[in-house]
Amino acid sequence: MKQPVTLALMAGDGIGPQILRATRSVLNAADTAFGLGLDYREIVIGFEALEASGSTFPDSAFGAARGCDGIVLGPVSHNEYPAREEGGLNPLGELRKRLDLFANIRPARTRAGIAPRAGQPLDLVVMRENTEGFYADRNLFQGPGEMMPTEGMALAFRRITRHACLRIARASFDMAMVRKASGQGRVA
Repeated sequence: MKQPVTLALMAGDGIGPQILRATRSVLNAADTAFGLGLDYREIVIGFEALEASGSTFPDSAFGAARGCDGIVLGPVSHNEYPAREEGGLNPLGELRKRLDLFANIRPARTRAGIAPRAGQPLDLVVMRENTEGFYADRNLFQGPGEMMPTEGMALAFRRITRHACLRIARASFDMAMVRKASGQGRVA
């Protein structure tokens, strides 16, 4: 008998609950069609969690999500959250940091029967480092790295380490080796 696949469902804020309902409908249809054995664990985050526990992403939410096979995260209103010291944690940033989700992998390819807009068929994978750079809320000691020295001028600082650069480069070359069999194995 197939083991169930447990997904953490985190609705988030604003339109998050509506989006998560629609996503769950799609997941249910895929589960029915392909016998995936999906099981869901609803986890409260965002403003609802802030009101109940004093944090938009309480440790209990992280622990429950970590015990699942995958996470579905709806939109959150992190720009409206209070300061970090007042419990306003960005759930997406916290998940990336705590689970060390360093590789943002974005495949893109031309679909059969659809004329390529660039003139030639496309098959590529964009690999982006996901824990540093302009994610200042996750990689600077005190959070956001923006400042406005004068009106109308904003500066943003970012951290880029050798460790993170080497790690995403290795993941990119590993992906290229996997794709080499299809003639798409190179890093540009």
